[in-house]
Formats: sequence, structure tokens, C-alpha cells
Amino acid sequence: MSSEAAPPGNHVRHVVALLAGVAAMASVVWAPVGLVGDLIMLVVGVAALLFAGEAGTRPGPLRALAIAGALLAGLVTVAAGGVFLVALANALS
Repeated sequence: MSSEAAPPGNHVRHVVALLAGVAAMASVVWAPVGLVGDLIMLVVGVAALLFAGEAGTRPGPLRALAIAGALLAGLVTVAAGGVFLVALANALS
């Protein structure tokens, strides 16, 4: 075994990180309308971003999948954060 071999388990982690980013994108479509739905989108996006960001730091040939998942989750987090802030401002005014 060479010193450049990735530890076992990173392949699955990288694929799951991509699936977490896709799940964050899906939460935008399937979340209920309103402040609660906006909060759900934000929480799912942040959770997916944290997991995919951590998986992207691990070595392996599928690392690009984890980075793609982190990018998807980051886009969802930024968009959901803005939508949540606007909905919260409308609810409080």
C-alpha cells in the first residue's frame, strides 16, 4: 500500500456530500410556503454545507463530487438566507 492511498470510507463520504447538496437543492422546491419553509430550507442548506465542506477536505479520487455538493449547498444557503431574512422582515413589520 502506497502512502498516497486514501483511507477507506472517503468514497462514500464524497458521494453522500454530493447527495446532501442535491437534497439541499430539492428542499427549495419541496419546502412549504412561508416562514417555516424558509427556515427549513436554511437549516437543510447549512447542514449540507457543513457536511460537504468537511468531506471536501478529505483526499480521494471522488473529492470533486464533495466540492460540487458544497457548492450546491452554498448556493442554497445564500439564497435561503436572503429569502428567510425578507420573510422575517415582512412578518415583523
